[in-house]
Formats: sequence, C-alpha cells, structure tokens
Amino acid sequence: MAVNMKAELQEVMNMMRKLQGAIDFGNAPVAEREELAGDVNEIMDALFVVMKKLPDE
Repeated sequence: MAVNMKAELQEVMNMMRKLQGAIDFGNAPVAEREELAGDVNEIMDALFVVMKKLPDE
C-alpha cells in the first residue's frame, strides 16, 4: 500500500513540476509568478516530507 501511495505522490510531484514550468514561462506579472512559484515550492516540500515518512514497502 505504501508503495502505491509513494507512486501516487510522485505523480503529483511531477504535475507540480509541470505547473512550476507553466508559472515560470507564463504571462502573469513577475510578482504574481513569484508568489505562485513560492506556493508550488511549499506544496512540493510538504509532499516530499510525507513521502519520506512512508515506509519503503
């Protein structure tokens, strides 16, 4: 079960990376892009913490 959860969380991380790329190259004002990028980083950090807590098997 933990392996499936890790795989699902990894998929979410991949989606967050794509979102980060879209933000970086978007047409929004710089301040808005920076705020969104910060939000994405916080979410990715939280996901990473959860992934580390899951057992490997």
